[in-house]
Amino acid sequence: MKPVNLNQLLFHPKAPCISFFVPPFANEETDVAWELFFNDMVEQLVLQKCYELVKLMAKSKTAVRKVIKSQPEKGHGFFLSEAIQGYTMLTQMVEPYCMFGNRFHVRPFMEEVLVNPEFILVNVSLYDIKVYRADFRHVEIIKHYEFDNFTNKDFGGIPRVFAPQFLGLIPYRSILAIRAVAKKVMDMTLYDSLPVVVTGLEQMKKIFVKHFNDETGVIAHFEEDFYEKTCVEILERCRVLRPVIMDFNSAQLKERLKRMMKLRKIVTDLDLIVKSVSEGKVIHLVLPVERKLWGRIDLEKGTVKLHKRVSKKNLSVDILNELAEEVMRQGGKIQFLGPHFFPDNSQVFAVLKGA
Repeated sequence: MKPVNLNQLLFHPKAPCISFFVPPFANEETDVAWELFFNDMVEQLVLQKCYELVKLMAKSKTAVRKVIKSQPEKGHGFFLSEAIQGYTMLTQMVEPYCMFGNRFHVRPFMEEVLVNPEFILVNVSLYDIKVYRADFRHVEIIKHYEFDNFTNKDFGGIPRVFAPQFLGLIPYRSILAIRAVAKKVMDMTLYDSLPVVVTGLEQMKKIFVKHFNDETGVIAHFEEDFYEKTCVEILERCRVLRPVIMDFNSAQLKERLKRMMKLRKIVTDLDLIVKSVSEGKVIHLVLPVERKLWGRIDLEKGTVKLHKRVSKKNLSVDILNELAEEVMRQGGKIQFLGPHFFPDNSQVFAVLKGA
């Protein structure tokens, strides 16, 4: 059983499949809870005469258990069909639940992947400047500037620069080099509007921050140098910044939503959103985290009917999950926000093409 990505699930052919999500099972008590959860899933499959999935669950049980045991402190999402048997690790807390039918239920997976906004991290050390791009799941170095290797061509006539050998008076040429890198990072973030986190030696870091004159500016910094840190170590250290960066991104989205409302490009009525999605008119869908809306939806006809609660008799599905999958298949964007961003009687926002 291997990790799966979102595209594999979104474009999975319609076939009997099952998706289930489990919280961390890190001790003997929760190990028993996992057995009960698994047996209950099989029992429900038998009751609904899904015998193909019963066989698949039995065949996959050992592999599922092995995945859970390998990372007991993590939650997991599993996706099983004849074509795909895969999983993803979840850092967000998830309630144990299961859905089966002809389509995967990938909403928790989308929340895990998409509620991790990107940011730029700049580390200014005594010897170099490293620029990383990260999103709380991955971090990678995208630019590396060594003071000893700065060139006139790249930095507009800056003469030969050598790394400062002590933290006394920083050489003027080094200051020019740091200023040039700050300008390059500003250019890099101009269109993406990404927040910037700065780390490194205090004296060097102050010079970078002084010359970083972007509108968004530097939203956070660490009092430490990541010069010898690996990407894994940097990612772990940056997790404490997640609330700050989430607030930054939410505030930016809220401002964009206000502007779009004035232009009448945002729809909040569910029936109209379903109709717009069926017609391929939605370019950006904004969903509330950890909220589900049960009912039946026909994306070919553009109709929806809500159920007061999950109903096996009526074959209830998560309407928000179905909308999100369809928008992503059409090439649109998905974003998740806290429930407090949504006005009363509104479950979802949709940004439409055109005015």
